[in-house]
Amino acid sequence: MKTNKILIFILLIALIAASHSCANTSAPPSGGPKDTLAPVLLKVIPDSNKTNFPRKGGKVELRFNEYVVIKDAIKYIYLSPPQKKMLETRIKGKSVVVTFPQELDSAATYSINFSNSISDNNENNPFYPYVYPFSTGATIDTMVQAGTVMNYKTLLPIENVVIGYYKNLPDSSIGKTYPSVMAKSDKWGYYVARYLKNSPYRVIAFKDDNNNNLYDPGTELVGFLDSLQTPILPLTKGMKETEYIQVKDTLKAMSRPYENVLYMFKEVSGTQFIKDSKRPQRKMAYITFGAPGVRIDSMGFKGIDSSKVLSQFNITRDSLVLWIKDTLMILPDTLHFDIKYYKTDTLNKLVLEKESIKLISVTKKRTSQDVKLSSGKNKQSANEKEKRKDLLELKVEAEPSMIEQIGYKLIFPALPMNIKADSIKIKSLSPKGIKGEEEYTFVKDSVENLWYYVRFKNKVLPGYTYTLSIPEKTFTDVYKYTNDSISLPVMLPNTDKLAQLTLNIKGTNGSHVVELTNQTRDKVFRTYKILKDTVLVFPYIQPGIYNVRITQDLNGNGILDTGNLIERRQPEKVRLITLPGGKSLIELKEGMELEQSVNLKEIFK
Repeated sequence: MKTNKILIFILLIALIAASHSCANTSAPPSGGPKDTLAPVLLKVIPDSNKTNFPRKGGKVELRFNEYVVIKDAIKYIYLSPPQKKMLETRIKGKSVVVTFPQELDSAATYSINFSNSISDNNENNPFYPYVYPFSTGATIDTMVQAGTVMNYKTLLPIENVVIGYYKNLPDSSIGKTYPSVMAKSDKWGYYVARYLKNSPYRVIAFKDDNNNNLYDPGTELVGFLDSLQTPILPLTKGMKETEYIQVKDTLKAMSRPYENVLYMFKEVSGTQFIKDSKRPQRKMAYITFGAPGVRIDSMGFKGIDSSKVLSQFNITRDSLVLWIKDTLMILPDTLHFDIKYYKTDTLNKLVLEKESIKLISVTKKRTSQDVKLSSGKNKQSANEKEKRKDLLELKVEAEPSMIEQIGYKLIFPALPMNIKADSIKIKSLSPKGIKGEEEYTFVKDSVENLWYYVRFKNKVLPGYTYTLSIPEKTFTDVYKYTNDSISLPVMLPNTDKLAQLTLNIKGTNGSHVVELTNQTRDKVFRTYKILKDTVLVFPYIQPGIYNVRITQDLNGNGILDTGNLIERRQPEKVRLITLPGGKSLIELKEGMELEQSVNLKEIFK
């Protein structure tokens, strides 16, 4: 009996195990290490460096050890030199197959650049940027040239820029001619043009936004080298220029050798027309033009005396702001503005033409929340002060580290008409509690119509607290709105834990702008404009890594002028200062005072 019970128990265990096994027959095996290996290229058909490749009907096949996928073929896979019709790519089993929809040129060296387009099907492990060279003739060109492309303003690298090497390129046909050899920049702005001839090329880079392998003037970024380039470096195995770099290995990527730097800019359009017009405020409107330097014969609002209108151009004369400065005038919802100016016609010539512009006031729609507020259903708390309807909402900004240079910045929402600057006060309080009153100047921004500054006449001191006081109704704007009283204290930091940078600048020839930026150069902490050799002091700097960026402003217009490809005029130069070791990154530690000599003639040579 006992034996039977044991047998029954064993049988039940076996049945349970069997049923569990049957229930999981369709499930994949669990566990095991994650696949982190890139696909392995087993074979290329025909072999790379193939000569006498067929001009019509040819194809290239890449066979891998596993199934792969193609990512964004139009963006990443390209033929050099390019053709009007794009390469056709498809997956066939574990292979990538490339065909040519257009007949190839005779006796020409080509390369198919796969970039970062191929990865495995399961874990998306990328295959390295493979390049397949071939020739429709008996030989393959073997020269290479490396370079980097960057934004001319920020000096930041630009990815996926087309770098074209052109043979016998007339200036007038740049937008219609494909490069003789083409390369594209990677994440770090680095490129390698391969399979070049040992003969002169004109080098032009452009951000090919529409992927047509042609430069579209006025819409795409462009950069160019001043002189013709004759490549002299032969392509060899293991050379630093063609080394595969992991995406995260920035230091190694930035240390690759290169010969050229192209600074990318956007050309200013030469076509003159009225690009846009709006009336965002009741008594303010603006008009923007297609090109700078607009020439106006006459202009004015219908039914409004010109003496009651303030018109202000920006520095490049491609934007016009109009203010109706009569505070008592009641304006209709729609204003009519007539302007007679020189406009570009169909023959690309400037002709005098009159246009009438309808300017409709942008009125804020009344929301359900507004209805609740007006009906008293959503009352404010007793501690809240109800905002008056004629309030001029003045914005005041002050940065402790910048207050000595910039002062307090006042931003008006509408054009100020009446200013009582004498009523403004700045009080000081020392760390020991000693009170004082500071002298200041009240100045208008040289470019922005609605910006003003309250600046110290004397040096500010670390550890002191400075309080700006603006009484009620100090300012009245074009709508007869007035400000509430404002009090803004700013405490300057003590210098014990902060750093200071001093620049002894020599070799100044014309106007320059000097900026202290962060490591990635996308934030500016301090700005100085200099006209002669000088000593610049950057106090109150938090410990960290910085760049100093210097911009040429030789015409002194306060803006960074762009270039022109047809005129072969480069944009105004922007460069980084470098330390004696050659590095542009400046590390400032706690309490550090660094002094550096800068020769602008060396930087901008």
